[in-house]
Amino acid sequence: MMESLLTKPWFHSQISREEAVIQVTKGGGDSHGRFLIRRSDTKEGELVLTFSNQGAAKHLRLQITRTGCRIQHLFFDSVSEVIEFFQKNPLQLDKPSFESNSSGLSEVYLTDYVPF
Repeated sequence: MMESLLTKPWFHSQISREEAVIQVTKGGGDSHGRFLIRRSDTKEGELVLTFSNQGAAKHLRLQITRTGCRIQHLFFDSVSEVIEFFQKNPLQLDKPSFESNSSGLSEVYLTDYVPF
């Protein structure tokens, strides 16, 4: 990766998935958009964007390459660019089938980060 993540206030290098869930969902629905980046518990060398969607934690894997990273179908030069992009553009998430909105998508903008 081209940038040092250790200096980023939203990067939690050793936090577990379970603790990340607790941190991003503090405050229930008021936590919508709160996020952090952590190392994957299961995929060596990969990162995870953990964020709150209406008070429920969601996890998206960031695949790290020599030239940057990939999240969903998008490619970025750095993890910082991922954060900046999703602060201005919504993450597109599938809604559970019981929700009545016909679009089938939920949108989440990253707002405040959980500081390390």
